[in-house]
Amino acid sequence: MNDLRTIDAGSFRSVYDQFHARIFRYFLKRAAVHETATELTQQLFIRLWQHRNTLSEQHPLEVQLFTMANSVWIDHLRKLATNKKYFSSVEEFDLPDTTVSTSLQIEASNYFRLAMDKLPPIRKKVFVLKMMHGFSNQEIAGKLSVSVKTVEDHLWKAMRFIRAMITTIWSIIVLLILS
Repeated sequence: MNDLRTIDAGSFRSVYDQFHARIFRYFLKRAAVHETATELTQQLFIRLWQHRNTLSEQHPLEVQLFTMANSVWIDHLRKLATNKKYFSSVEEFDLPDTTVSTSLQIEASNYFRLAMDKLPPIRKKVFVLKMMHGFSNQEIAGKLSVSVKTVEDHLWKAMRFIRAMITTIWSIIVLLILS
């Protein structure tokens, strides 16, 4: 490959064949879940294709791929942390009876979906793209043809609404259990 920035479909396939197994093992070692490793490997090669024109001739392709892999892994961890942060209110109440606890978790998840369904369509779309699919605010803005500030505003309002609704529902559930 003379110029890495001009990777065509044929040479991309060659790079994919050469590095796929190693990249997959890299992610599998960290994630320990086959599906997650597969998904992250796909994300890496999609990112490689999308950013092929920014590859450096001064560094070996292998080094650049594993640098990108590390970035994909960190993005994945950030997404998990963000999801855990925003959805932890569903798991806050740890009740001793596992049947009741499981039942309440299922119920909470249903209330979460109900809260999401009450969001205006664009706000729901922004929230789902961010929280469920891990898109950045800029990516969401580009997909929906709105400004990044608009995306941030929708996210803030969606999270505030969902948090308030879930808090209210949990308060009612706790009062019912305690009475």
